[in-house]
Amino acid sequence: MESPPGLSPTLTLPELALSFAVRQFKGHEALNQLYQLEIELLGPAPAIRLEQWLHQPAYLSLGADCGRHGIVQCAALIEASAQQITYRLTLVPRLVALEQTPRRRVRRELSVPQLLHQLLEEHNLPADSYRFELHHGEYPPRALCIQYDETDLHLLHRLCEEEGIHFHFEHQHERHVLVFAEDSASFTQHPLETAFAPSADQPVISQLFQCHSPLDSAPRHSVQPRGEPQESRPAPADAANQIAQATARATLTQQHQLQLSRRELERLRCPHRQVQGHSTQPDLCSGGILQVSGHPVAVFNDQWLLCEVEHQGCASHYRNQFTAIPWSSEFRPALKHPKPRIHGQQIGRVAEPAVLDALGRVEVRLWPEQTAGDAPSGIWLPRVQVAAAATQVPAGGSEVQVSFLDGDPDRPVLYATDRGAVRNGPTRHDEEQPISLCANGNVLHLTADSITLAGPLFSPTPTPSVDPLEQPGLPQPQHSGWSGEISLFERPPATTDRLAHANWYIVRMPRPGLKELSGLDRSDVVMQGTSLASGNLALSPAQKKQLACEFVRTPDQLCLLYPGQCVALAEYFQQHWNSEQRLSFIESARPTSPSARTGHNQLLFDWLLPHAGKAPRSG
Repeated sequence: MESPPGLSPTLTLPELALSFAVRQFKGHEALNQLYQLEIELLGPAPAIRLEQWLHQPAYLSLGADCGRHGIVQCAALIEASAQQITYRLTLVPRLVALEQTPRRRVRRELSVPQLLHQLLEEHNLPADSYRFELHHGEYPPRALCIQYDETDLHLLHRLCEEEGIHFHFEHQHERHVLVFAEDSASFTQHPLETAFAPSADQPVISQLFQCHSPLDSAPRHSVQPRGEPQESRPAPADAANQIAQATARATLTQQHQLQLSRRELERLRCPHRQVQGHSTQPDLCSGGILQVSGHPVAVFNDQWLLCEVEHQGCASHYRNQFTAIPWSSEFRPALKHPKPRIHGQQIGRVAEPAVLDALGRVEVRLWPEQTAGDAPSGIWLPRVQVAAAATQVPAGGSEVQVSFLDGDPDRPVLYATDRGAVRNGPTRHDEEQPISLCANGNVLHLTADSITLAGPLFSPTPTPSVDPLEQPGLPQPQHSGWSGEISLFERPPATTDRLAHANWYIVRMPRPGLKELSGLDRSDVVMQGTSLASGNLALSPAQKKQLACEFVRTPDQLCLLYPGQCVALAEYFQQHWNSEQRLSFIESARPTSPSARTGHNQLLFDWLLPHAGKAPRSG
C-alpha cells in the first residue's frame, strides 16, 4: 500500500545541528511500555564519529505535525562509500535510564506517586520531562516497599500495574514528556478521524477486526498489612444518651481497597472488546484517539483508544498495525511485572540500641552494604519465636536472619538470631515492682528507692586480726581461674569466622574505637600476644589473673584490639559469656583479705548488672 503523499521522513539532531534523510525505519510503542525506533539514515561522507551520536536528543519527522522524539541509545555505521554513509540508530525515551543493574533497597512510608517521583529524580530526568495527572485516586503511603533484585524500571512498571496507573508519552519537536495518569481524561481529546477503505491514496484504515482473549484466571491474594492497631475514639462524657450512628464516609484504607477492586475489574475488561487493524495513517500513536468512519460494520464506527502501534516505513511507503479498545473503557495495564519472591533467609543487622517497640518488634537494617546511600533507618520486624525465647532480644549491631512470609518482600519477619549475640531478659519492667537476684548465696534486691546487697561476697564476716587463710604454714587456696574463652571474631558480634595466628592487644582506652588509637601510649597496653589456630587467646594462669584484676579496676576501659577490630571487653563478656563465667572471672581477681574485697564490690556490681544504673548502694 502506498504511503500518503508528502511523507518524507527526516531525522534532526538539534544539539549537533544536523538533519538527515531517512532511508527506512520501524518501531513499536504501547501504553505502559517504552517505545523503540530503529532508523537507517543517509548522510554525506566523511562519516561522523559514532560516539557523537550517543545520548543525543533527536526528532523523527513523519509530516508537518507528526513525529517521535527520543534519545539515541546506540549507533552503527552499516554502509560507506566515497560520497554517502548509511547509519543505523536506535531511538528510545529517557526513561530507559532506569533499566540498569538490579538493586536491593528498602523504602518506608511513601505513596506510589512519591515512589515514582523519587525513581525519576534519582536518575536525573529533567523536571519538565514527566508529569503526574493523578488527581482523583487514593494513594496512601506504603508502610514498606522492598526492591529485591529489581531494576528501577521493573519497579516502576510493577508499582503502576499494582495501582492501575497507566503512562504514555507526548512528543514535541524539542522534547518528549512522560505522563502518568489514572483515567481517560489524560489522553488527547481530539480524535483523529480516519476512514475505512481497503485501498486508497489517502491515509486510511485498510483492515479492522475484533478479537477476544481468555480471561486471566491466575489467583490473586490480598494481605492485610501489619501496623499500629487502630484505636477507637473515646466518646464524650456527656454522650450517654446519644444514639450511635455509623459514619457514612469510608476510611482511606477502605477507599483504596475499593479503588483497587474497581481497577482490577477494569483491567480484566480491557481485552474483552479489543480491535486490531492496519492503516497508512502516520499520526497514529499510543494514547491517541482514533475515530473510525465508513466501516460496513456499524459497531466499528466509534472512537477507539490506541493501546499499541507498530510502525514501518521508508521514503515512499508507510504502514502500521494497531490495537485499540473503546474510548469509553478505562485502560488498566496488564500484570506483566510480578513482584519478586525471596526464598530462604536474608542477613540483616540490628539497629543500635536494640529495643522493642510497643508491638514487640525489633528494628533491623537489611542489606546495609548495598543501601549505604539510602536513609539509615531500619524497619521494625515482628519476631518468629517460641515461648522460651520470648524475652531474648538480639544485641545492637548483631547479625540476624530475616525471612519473608510466602516469599513476599513486603512481609519480612525476624526469623533467627546468633546465639552469641542475644541479650537475655526483658527490656521492660514495672518500676514499682521490686527485683531480687540470687547467686552463690549472694542477694541483690532492687526497689524504686534503694539497692541492697547481702551475702558473703558483699558482707565480710568478722575475722581475727590475722586471717587464718594467711597464717604461715597453711596452704594458700589457689583459684582455678576462669573458664570463659576470648576469641578473635572476624566480624563481631557474629561468631562464625575466627582469626588464627593474629596479633592481639588488650589496651586501656577511654572509649572503644579504632579512631581512638592515635591517643594511646605504650603504657596503655596491658598485655599482648598471638591467637591460637582456633582463634582463641592463649593466656597463661598469670595473665588470666592479671586480666581479671585490671578489669575489676576499670571494667569500662579495657578493649581487645586486633586487625580491623576494637571490641570493649565488657561488651564481649556480656554477649558471649554466661553469668557463671562472668562471676568466676571476677572471683579470680578477688583479694584474699575481706577488707580489700569490699573496695571492689561496687565495680563488680556495675559490671555484672550494667543496666541497673548508678543508684546508691545500701545494706
